[in-house]
Amino acid sequence: MLDSLPVAVCAVNREGKVILWNDGAEHITGYLRQDVLGHQCTDAFLEHADPQNNPMKGNEAPLVETMKSGSCLTLRASLRRKSGQSVGVQLRTVPLRGEDGRLQGAVELFEEVLTRTPAERRHNKLAALGCLDQLTGVLNHSMIQAHVQEALSLFKLYPVPFCVLCVSIDGLPKIRERFGEAAVEATLRVVGQTLESAVRPTDFVGRWLEEEFLVVLTECGENDLLRVGERLRKMVNHSQVNWWGDTWSITISIGATPGHDQDTVSLMVGRAEQGMHAGAGQGGNQIVLVAH
Repeated sequence: MLDSLPVAVCAVNREGKVILWNDGAEHITGYLRQDVLGHQCTDAFLEHADPQNNPMKGNEAPLVETMKSGSCLTLRASLRRKSGQSVGVQLRTVPLRGEDGRLQGAVELFEEVLTRTPAERRHNKLAALGCLDQLTGVLNHSMIQAHVQEALSLFKLYPVPFCVLCVSIDGLPKIRERFGEAAVEATLRVVGQTLESAVRPTDFVGRWLEEEFLVVLTECGENDLLRVGERLRKMVNHSQVNWWGDTWSITISIGATPGHDQDTVSLMVGRAEQGMHAGAGQGGNQIVLVAH
């Protein structure tokens, strides 16, 4: 009965070893039973993160926290799929007790947070019209450029703030040198899909250049820009690429800029790229704001 539940169920014993991993858990995470059963719930294969995308490791893992406190826990979090992408979930943990009241283990139930259903339908229509990048699944160059131009035109009529982020992946030349072009493409795909899942349905993510993404944040002012960019950076950091037995985490450099009255697409993207290159030159894995 537990195996057939649509909700994901993971149960551990008192030692923290996984003793149950149902069909729902396989579907959401991509990990099969043989990948998980017998492993410690603190192992790095899922890597829980809190709503601010801070890792929940060791004693901060939800199941461990529940066994320590003996109480239920309910929270929004994110997990890392086997494919490397991060996915938002609503989870609840429950302690398991024997007839004598002693703690025997704990159960974690989690469901994927499906907040983008209308956006997914729109995404399918865009794919049919050739508006998406075939490799990454995000908007292609022409479409994301059109969205920047649309935001600028609207800004001249109604000064509702918006911002643009330019995103590059740190260390791609080393990945290409060691693993080849196909590994670079896999990394680009993970980053594109992670960014797509992390923004609001009213925002836009596109592939601007071969190794560069552009994010349009609507109704977002300069005061919120760094906070949003930092959230996206952490979300990508939480993702991972699995490649023929090798795995690696991803860091990104982000250049951020708000829109101004006299802006053009090239001016605005140029400022964002300036910040992106500055961040990459300073070691990467950071966001740099270029306001003017």
